[in-house]
Amino acid sequence: MKCKEIQDLYIAYLSEEVTVEEKLIIEEHIASCKTCAQELAETKQFLGLIYDVKEELPSNNLKERFEAVLTEEIQKEATKVIPLQSKTDWSTYIRIAASIVIVIGAFLIGRESNKVSPKMKEERAILALLENQSASKRIMAVEETEQFTETDTKIIDALIQKLFNDKNVNVRMAAAEALTRFSSLEKVRGALIKALETEKQPTLQIELIQILAKIQEKKALEPMKKLLEKEETPNYVKQELRYNIANLL
Repeated sequence: MKCKEIQDLYIAYLSEEVTVEEKLIIEEHIASCKTCAQELAETKQFLGLIYDVKEELPSNNLKERFEAVLTEEIQKEATKVIPLQSKTDWSTYIRIAASIVIVIGAFLIGRESNKVSPKMKEERAILALLENQSASKRIMAVEETEQFTETDTKIIDALIQKLFNDKNVNVRMAAAEALTRFSSLEKVRGALIKALETEKQPTLQIELIQILAKIQEKKALEPMKKLLEKEETPNYVKQELRYNIANLL
């Protein structure tokens, strides 16, 4: 395998989701390639920052303490002298019921907070890697988003943010390509159109033009025509615009 292919498997390798054969190939490669070994070590460090976060759980004595308090309250109520034809004191029962709800709620929240799914861990790791100083690692993180779906809004929002704000054009281009998988979402289509209106890099302009034509986004026609009319637009970008405007009409 080439270095790029090895690097694409880092997250799966560290998550122990590769085959035995792939594991041997990766380990043989990093043993002889210092660059990939360093890349793997840095990736492991970033994943570790996510996975090592400790979840706070309720105290083990919480249930016992609550039951003791509840028993004491019930005993107090049982010893009270209740006058004949008196109305039921619902406030006491409401107070006890509220205590039960609070304790059970705290217990359930603590228990659920400790159940972090592998997919959620993967999402956190990718979101962290998207902020790495290395452009190659940010591109790797973008490529890893292919496993997510349209319901994973945090990943989609992060890709949109990279499309507009990343300082490296290759990362922005990778983000644009990744967003194509979520093109059924209105906010993604809108982001791609907005990017075409604001992007100054010709190579990424061409990429956005092709993506918008591929997903048949009719709303992109107006921005494309405006870009075509600008004098500063390179001729090869204008040629791409003419071709794809015709396909959208």
